[in-house]
Amino acid sequence: MVYKLVHKHKKEGVEAYKAKKAGKPKTSINPSFVKKVAEIRKSTDYGSEKLHFVLKKSGFGVSQHIIQRILNEQGLTNPCPKLRERRKYIRYQWPISNYMWHCDWSQYKDKWYLSFIDDRSRKIMASGEFSNATEENSIFLFYQAILTNEVCPVIVLSDKGTQFYNSKRNKKGVLTPSLFEQELNELGIEFWTSRRNHPQTNGKMEKWFDTMKKRMKKHPEETLQEFVRWYNEERIHHALEYKTPEETYRANL
Repeated sequence: MVYKLVHKHKKEGVEAYKAKKAGKPKTSINPSFVKKVAEIRKSTDYGSEKLHFVLKKSGFGVSQHIIQRILNEQGLTNPCPKLRERRKYIRYQWPISNYMWHCDWSQYKDKWYLSFIDDRSRKIMASGEFSNATEENSIFLFYQAILTNEVCPVIVLSDKGTQFYNSKRNKKGVLTPSLFEQELNELGIEFWTSRRNHPQTNGKMEKWFDTMKKRMKKHPEETLQEFVRWYNEERIHHALEYKTPEETYRANL
């Protein structure tokens, strides 16, 4: 053992006795590839999984681990102080497009945004920017979605916001339908509402607004309709097997 240590010292000097890092040494990454990953990340906001899919499709045989390392080293990932175990998701969706549309309002800065999203494909059927979140604006955009896409859904799902749902009873104690619900009844469309304080029921809308606000923050020069076009026609989704909402919508009509 002593002879081995002496031999090692002659060969490596003082470095022979320093603690070595476990695992393989980091491999160097081509700067051009690093630049390409950073550019795609900044323009699409994709995580390492989607980036790996896009780059593999373009002919780059680089592992997802390397792509994640690039994102970390370039400061392109959001900090996660508490790592969690991977959550198990149960995906609920109707088998065909236009069976159910989700709708909701959300505020960003001084504007209110309303969107209608197809349950099966995640396609944005219509989205609008308004000064106020009102029932009249809800009806207006709903008809715009119908006219633009030339189709009506079977069901519309919303939360119990006053822009869609009337929770007040009349003097006889009867719950009268809202103007929005009356319009749906005239068209023969079912109206469903999610449970109070249970946003998961309308989770596709919550995710959409989260994506919208992040995109607006990074690309303030982009209009809402430009963003909707990008989201529908260019942005791939893990839940859609890396297809765009428009591709999935057409495939499931």
